Amino acid sequence: MRVFNHWEDIQPHVPTSITVGSFDGIHLGHRQLIDRLLALAREHDLVSTVVTFEPHPKKVLGKGDVHLLTDIEEKLELLQQLNIDQTLVIPFTREFARMDYRHFVRDILVERLNVREMVIGHDHHFGRNREGTFECLVELGKKWGFSVHQVGPFRVDGEVVSSSAIRRLILEGDVEKAARFLGRYYNLKGVVEKGDGRGRQLGFPTANIRFTQPDKILPPPGVYAVNVLLQGKEYKGMMNIGLRPTFNNNDALTSEVHLFNFSGLIYGEAVNVFFKKFIRKEKKFSGIEELKQQLEKDKAICEKI
Repeated sequence: MRVFNHWEDIQPHVPTSITVGSFDGIHLGHRQLIDRLLALAREHDLVSTVVTFEPHPKKVLGKGDVHLLTDIEEKLELLQQLNIDQTLVIPFTREFARMDYRHFVRDILVERLNVREMVIGHDHHFGRNREGTFECLVELGKKWGFSVHQVGPFRVDGEVVSSSAIRRLILEGDVEKAARFLGRYYNLKGVVEKGDGRGRQLGFPTANIRFTQPDKILPPPGVYAVNVLLQGKEYKGMMNIGLRPTFNNNDALTSEVHLFNFSGLIYGEAVNVFFKKFIRKEKKFSGIEELKQQLEKDKAICEKI
């Protein structure tokens, strides 16, 4: 997949099929849209093209906290796995946000990308003040020679799949349902740092993880069944996110993972944590023995997931 970081880097006149959006998560709804894009590209011998933005528009426009499902590297990796021919990553600025949608279509999609077929989602609006609607695009298509196709909502368990719905699920701790909407486990990348060794003293040695994607959502405190990709191999494990209240030390929030069937020092190693299921909330135990008993129960549950 070819990646362009500005529309001026693209050689014009190669006819394309195009879709435009933030595509945070590349979830099952996005994949339905991309399937249509690829089908049109095959049918009309076009270059399949995704137009997306970096950073996420919400981050630039200051619309509340930024909670993302994928960073730009992950997004591009997922698009490549879906066999997209090329992706244009438009630098999103306040100046760009003020661009009239007609100018966006004419200057970028038509004159630079030579769009012949365009696919958009059922709730897609773009341009200044979200003025670009499906109906507006159809009219512009008639004027400038491209067709517009609208893809309806994709539902799982009767619910519409969307990036906002998945963000809400993860913030609520329902990583299992979020995975059904994403079509894969939600993940966070990080680095192993030295902890205080309490897990090893309990018989459950843990890797203390510093997550390295600050704009991505951190699930709420609790115990989770996870898979961890480490040194090219994937391990089952259980992760605790929280304040470790049993030790009364008022620590900052920590993320610790106990890997099953693994031993060794891995300080400084990169890891990728895949969240499979929420097991229980964090709680304060009466002492070390009660905590160890609970950890044994947690492990037995996680090993079966």
